[in-house]
Amino acid sequence: MAKKLLFALSLLIAASVSARAQLTAQEAVKEMTRGINLGNSLDAYPGGWTSWGNPPMQESLFTDLRNAGFNAVRVPITWGYDNRTMSEPPYTIESAFMARVDSVVTWALDNGLFVIINAHHEMWLKDTLAITAPADTAYADSAIARFDSIWSQIATHFRNKSDSLIFEILNEPNPAPEAAVNQLNARVLKIIRRTNPTRLVSYSGYMWSGVAQMVSAQIPDSSDKYLIAYYHSYDPWPFGLNGGTTSNTNILTTIESEMNQATTWSKRTGIPVILGEYGFINTCAYNPRMYAYATVVDQAQQQGVAPFAWDDGGSFTIFNRRTGTFNEIKDIIVHTYPQSPTNLNISENPNGSILLRWDNRNTGSDSIDVQRAVGGPPQKGIAGVSFIDYKMLGPTDSTFTDDSISLGSTYYYRLSVKTKDSTVMQSYPIMLKDSLITAVTEVNNPVSFKLLDNYPNPFNPTTVISFSIPKRGWLTLIVYDVLGRKVRTLVSGFENPGTHEVQFDGAGLASGVYFDRLEYDGKAVSGKMILMK
Repeated sequence: MAKKLLFALSLLIAASVSARAQLTAQEAVKEMTRGINLGNSLDAYPGGWTSWGNPPMQESLFTDLRNAGFNAVRVPITWGYDNRTMSEPPYTIESAFMARVDSVVTWALDNGLFVIINAHHEMWLKDTLAITAPADTAYADSAIARFDSIWSQIATHFRNKSDSLIFEILNEPNPAPEAAVNQLNARVLKIIRRTNPTRLVSYSGYMWSGVAQMVSAQIPDSSDKYLIAYYHSYDPWPFGLNGGTTSNTNILTTIESEMNQATTWSKRTGIPVILGEYGFINTCAYNPRMYAYATVVDQAQQQGVAPFAWDDGGSFTIFNRRTGTFNEIKDIIVHTYPQSPTNLNISENPNGSILLRWDNRNTGSDSIDVQRAVGGPPQKGIAGVSFIDYKMLGPTDSTFTDDSISLGSTYYYRLSVKTKDSTVMQSYPIMLKDSLITAVTEVNNPVSFKLLDNYPNPFNPTTVISFSIPKRGWLTLIVYDVLGRKVRTLVSGFENPGTHEVQFDGAGLASGVYFDRLEYDGKAVSGKMILMK
């Protein structure tokens, strides 16, 4: 009886194993909706994997990523420096480094994450091109032999890992020409297939692996059913890598166009696509930067591309690996859906209140939660903004006015919607810096009119406010209290050029600070007055 039971159990186990189908490339890309890179760690050189400022990876890192809502991680790895791989035959990978990579892969897989490992920053390979003729460009033979050996060892070592582990042949092969990269991709794929016949393998084109290079690259093996193509994008250029600002229209047009190009090619070839790196440096203006991250995730979900945000612990920080904390970009990556509120716009009303407007793409919820944060901008975009639930709106609302505003503060807002199946969908955050009355005129946006100091100041109960304009035009001169509430409108209409004086009577008002705000020709300046009784 015991033998029969054991035999039946073995059949059941065998049946369950055989019933689990091999993960296809299309299935994997469809599931990798929330991806992140762990840059500047195992790819750091010289000086070891902590030399670029990040702490050693621990299992808790991958638990934090999983709990935050990520389902895929890309781990850049540099194999050819710091004695990690012998420079002479047989080109053996250092056992301690291989063990370290194995630990990282195991931690990621044990936390239910897809994990991509690659060959990154391999300049010893990329810079040793042997040019025998303009039409016959290839890598040096010694470099090829070493790279082949590295991938043979990687493939052999990880051959029994689950199919949630993906191999990426080479990151950004710049400055190699296209022909050399095509040859490299085909050769390494054959090496991988000796020990991993169904391992998912990612490849791309030459130079910086842009979408155009991915599309033009030769498919390493057109009969291989386990290929994924990847491209990188920090566009629109130069915004993504150099910072500054740009329009939301430029962001949407650029990202959508590149992704359309990728998915059109994917439909034609049957090969799914990964956006292996994207990001926007923290010196970008806050509002377009947040919009750009949301646009990538939104478009990727709509078009079936698997996006991996670049995180390096520095200029592209999303996750602080020392503290285990995230900034608000994480919420964009995890909570952006095609039904999330979008086109969030912020402006200041003449009375000092803040107006939010947005496109409401989902009405299948009970409410929209306006979340707010108050304070200065985060240091270098790294520290993050802590939002709190602020106001509950109806499910079909598309505007909100915030009257509870203090002078000179910076306000951040985002919208959160919980659907009936408990999915949390959010808009990207948006901010209004130094909202309401500010006494400082932006240096790069000079005004052609002046608001002069009132006299006397302090005053009781009256003072004279002076201003000058260069030409006839419409203007308003309004006094606000410290809570941003309008106290009195002194001027509202057309005025001739020249200097004007208006008396303000504070009788009946409480002692304290008041602000006069002059708006003219689409700009505004402000001053501070003190009523002292």
